[in-house]
Amino acid sequence: MARRETGSRTGDSGGGSGSGGGGRRERRRAHAREDRVRQEARAATTAPADAPLVWGAGVGCRVLAALWLGQLVLLSPFAYGTDLAGLTAMEWLLRLWTLSVALWIFARLGAWRVTADRDGVAVPRLFTVERLPWDEVGKAVARRDGCVHVGSRITGPFLPAPLARMLRRPDGARAMADHLTIMVRNPELRPTERAGARTRVRPYAVWAPLPLAVLAAAHLLAG
Repeated sequence: MARRETGSRTGDSGGGSGSGGGGRRERRRAHAREDRVRQEARAATTAPADAPLVWGAGVGCRVLAALWLGQLVLLSPFAYGTDLAGLTAMEWLLRLWTLSVALWIFARLGAWRVTADRDGVAVPRLFTVERLPWDEVGKAVARRDGCVHVGSRITGPFLPAPLARMLRRPDGARAMADHLTIMVRNPELRPTERAGARTRVRPYAVWAPLPLAVLAAAHLLAG
C-alpha cells in the first residue's frame, strides 16, 4: 500500500510539473502570436525606405554616459596624487583593465548605433563593426532591460520596457525589434541605399579619446 501511495504521489507531482511546463509553453506561444499580429499590422502601415535607417543613443543614454564619466573622473583608477612610478606591474594591469572596462561602458551607453541599409544591419563591436546580411539577421528580439538581440549581437540600451510603461513613453526597443523583423520578412520594405559617412556605424573604441582627454585634463588640473 505504501508503495502504491508513493507512486501515486510521484505521478501527481510529475503531472503538476508537466502542467506548469505546458503553461509556460502556452504563454510563450501567446506572446509569439501577439508579436506576429503586431508586426504584421506594422508591416501593413510601413512605407518602403530609401535612405538607411539608424537607431542610436538618445538623450537619456547620453545623460547616463555623462554621469558615468563624472564618477570615473571622481573615482579614477589612477587616483590623484598616486606615485605612478611606484606602481607594480600587477597594479598597472589592474588599473588599465578597470579603465578599459569603464571606457567601454561609457561608449556602450552614449555612442551605440545600429544602421540598416540595403545590404543588411551594421552593429558596433569594441574594435570592429559586424555587418549582418539580411538573410543572417533572422529576427530581432527586444529584451525587458531595453536592449535588443539582433542576430547573435546585443544592441541598445533603450528605456527598459517596465520603466517605459510607467512613464508612458514609447517602447523603443520593441519598435526597433519589430521594424527590423518586418524588414527581414518583407524585402520590399528594406532601404534601397547604402549607409554613407553620416549614417555609418563606428566601433566603440573610436570614442575612447574623449573620456581619456577629460581624465587627463582632470589630472593635470589636480596636479
